[in-house]
Amino acid sequence: MNTITRAREVATLFESIAPLDSGIPGDELGFIWGDADAIVQGIGCVWDLNTGSIRACVERGLNLLICHEALWLAGQESPWYRGPAPDRIRPNQLRRELLERHGLTVYRSHSNWDALPRDGISDAANAALELEGLKTVAREKFFSVEELPEPVSIADLRKHVAAGLGYSECRIFGDPNRTVRRFAFLIGGFGENQLHMPQAAMELGAEAIIIGEMSEFIVIGCLEMGLPVIESLHSASEIPGIRRQARMLADRLPGLKVEYVPSGARAFADAVKPGGQAAD
Repeated sequence: MNTITRAREVATLFESIAPLDSGIPGDELGFIWGDADAIVQGIGCVWDLNTGSIRACVERGLNLLICHEALWLAGQESPWYRGPAPDRIRPNQLRRELLERHGLTVYRSHSNWDALPRDGISDAANAALELEGLKTVAREKFFSVEELPEPVSIADLRKHVAAGLGYSECRIFGDPNRTVRRFAFLIGGFGENQLHMPQAAMELGAEAIIIGEMSEFIVIGCLEMGLPVIESLHSASEIPGIRRQARMLADRLPGLKVEYVPSGARAFADAVKPGGQAAD
């Protein structure tokens, strides 16, 4: 006899792993769209919900979507251009139409999964590099300083980042031949929106910085402080933690289909037809 599982029950399990109050106060966490009492047909763990990843979830029969990034593009008033009214933001309209048409429920985990020890976004990113003998020598809530058994060149460290994250286009800023033993991986948008996190990492012993999203001004600051930078991609740096999330839920919910679903700009581009439209 099949057991009925409601979305709210999945949320309760999820929050036993990553409590909402372990995240940043005021962060958008929990149910953000749809019916929390919906019967779960399948769970999709997704970094970013866009029209491409929503379609992919529908095609796989997944109706409870657990996303990491915000579902909607925020409205913006700017003196630099005339933008759309909040209710006329086209990507949001397209996403909403798909969610309504297919009766989907969306639950968001963000800073609570970023901060989760060992299995969360930050620690999963370091683990994905598959560096033998890596040792944590300092830790903040959302990043750590890691020490290698032996010094490596920035060029060789970049190879591990590219291979571990599956993103071959990682870039180096600074001397590729410089050798380091200690680094900090500032996941996701931290290299774009946390101005002084690199200095905080340096003061804890980091000799190099790996980032996801990039602000050139933050990178310049790193170089001024003598920190070479390896740039990955926001999604690439966080997807190891989303894959881990899917595996953990699948282990705890053996009667339900739980899948990691690719998302982000690269996954969307791969799904676009030659004529420029995303596949239905």
